[in-house]
Amino acid sequence: MRSNDLAYRLTMHRARALVCTLVLSVFACSDGTAGSTSEGTDDGTTGDGDSGDGDGDGDLTTGDGDGDGDSTTGDGDGDGDGDGDGDGEPGTGDGDGDGDCFEADLLWFEDFESGTYDAWTGGYDPDWSGCTTNGFSSEFAVSGTQSHWSAITCGSGSSHRGYGGVQFDGDTPLPAYTNVGVGTDAPYGIVNTYWSRLSVPYTFGSGRWFSYWTINSDCGWNENVITLGLEEPTHRLTPAHIVNNGGTVTFEPNPPTIALDTWVRTTIYINLVEETIHIWQDGQKLLSGEVARPTSDVCQWHWGAYASGDNDDVQLWEDDISIWKLQAPWPDFAVEPYLGETVAVCDG
Repeated sequence: MRSNDLAYRLTMHRARALVCTLVLSVFACSDGTAGSTSEGTDDGTTGDGDSGDGDGDGDLTTGDGDGDGDSTTGDGDGDGDGDGDGDGEPGTGDGDGDGDCFEADLLWFEDFESGTYDAWTGGYDPDWSGCTTNGFSSEFAVSGTQSHWSAITCGSGSSHRGYGGVQFDGDTPLPAYTNVGVGTDAPYGIVNTYWSRLSVPYTFGSGRWFSYWTINSDCGWNENVITLGLEEPTHRLTPAHIVNNGGTVTFEPNPPTIALDTWVRTTIYINLVEETIHIWQDGQKLLSGEVARPTSDVCQWHWGAYASGDNDDVQLWEDDISIWKLQAPWPDFAVEPYLGETVAVCDG
């Protein structure tokens, strides 16, 4: 319970006690809240990908695994009583959670409204393969008037890497890559939400893939990356480099798929201390899994047009990318932690 809630209850109790005294009547004064619990498990089909190398490359394939999640939430309760002379004391209580807000710190946010890459580490790579380009766009936006646009315009003998990234030193994003040091230690996990809009005239599969998202636990790229992208004709988001690194991936029954030419919200919970990952698409649970790396921090993040070289006609818009470090365990993995939006974040 937050301090302003307690102050309000104390004020109301004293006012009622004064009324009791004035009218020489006896009132019973009480207050309280109740906790709740919930639990859920995940099952379904599975998927994963090949291991990456030091520079984060590697094609996507399929695998199998399983996972589950459960949760318990609640908050405290309080009660009290008073008599005609106003001597009653209000009760207090606390518990495991306050339904009003959740404790988390915003480490990084980009809505592209500034028209610069100042928030990024080392700018934004425009042209790795000679077939990619990017910039700011007012054609589509989730919030404000601008988003970020990337395009792949021709095939390449190597992977397309027209993406930007952020390297962290602890909880602090760096202005330039060092590829050394220690990333973010997050024992309660990190939540990344990003919006994307993909336009492509063909389906993926048969070795052709597209990846929206990459993280690396080791700042020097000495461990395998984790990616999330499209690798099959159904266009179901699939993580790579998990199962073949000793982890598991379990999709929900009837998981959502990516619709083209429309905005899609993706939220990823990653906890390399607890070795778990959960992903939601537009608020619907997509998958859960177990993921382990030698390093339990998260150092480098990348979003953008990372794709196999046989892609030759892709457009991607991105907007409203956020990284939150949780300060308490997430209580219910059936629910998307869309922090600052559907889930209020506590001040301070």
